[in-house]
Amino acid sequence: MPNESSGCTRTWAVTVLLLLTAAFPARAGTVTGAVKVASATEAERTLVYVENVPPGSFSAPTAVPHLSQKGSTFRPALLAVVKGTQVDMMNDDWVAHNVFSKSEAKPFDLGLYAQDTQKLVTFDKVGVVQVFCSIHPRMNAVVVVLQNPFFAKPDRDGRFSIAGVPAGTHQLKVFRQGAPPQVKTVTVPATGSVDVQFP
Repeated sequence: MPNESSGCTRTWAVTVLLLLTAAFPARAGTVTGAVKVASATEAERTLVYVENVPPGSFSAPTAVPHLSQKGSTFRPALLAVVKGTQVDMMNDDWVAHNVFSKSEAKPFDLGLYAQDTQKLVTFDKVGVVQVFCSIHPRMNAVVVVLQNPFFAKPDRDGRFSIAGVPAGTHQLKVFRQGAPPQVKTVTVPATGSVDVQFP
């Protein structure tokens, strides 16, 4: 026969744990700093991100980002998303495009499609995805698929801020198309901020 006393004890322990979790919210800080950028265009193609955080320490974004085609150009030129995110690749141009990638992280080919046609792609593997148009060879963009939502693009002066990063020691990385990654170890405080400067 089940031990009612032990069952009550377990229920009480779970209740206390839930109350403690509500009373003491997740501890997180902000990572601020700067990375050198030569121009606004370079800043647009630069990404600063926390490489990994413990599973369950963040909520996956629900928004559907848009990688637009306009003026035979992908906008934005660099798009960062969390693994599992669905991206809208609607053609906002007056000409047809054929968006594709041969990248290992997400190979796809959307075929030829006209203006105002919506195409959705789910990025389900962490990595860098190079995106092109088979009709317009000069068109290119990069989708960086990350483990978590703690990332930011620097402004034209190279400044960045990433809020809500779980407290602890993490690897902070800079991604820039065509350049080797820059990496720094950063210890994020439970409250407040930490400043990181990339040369």
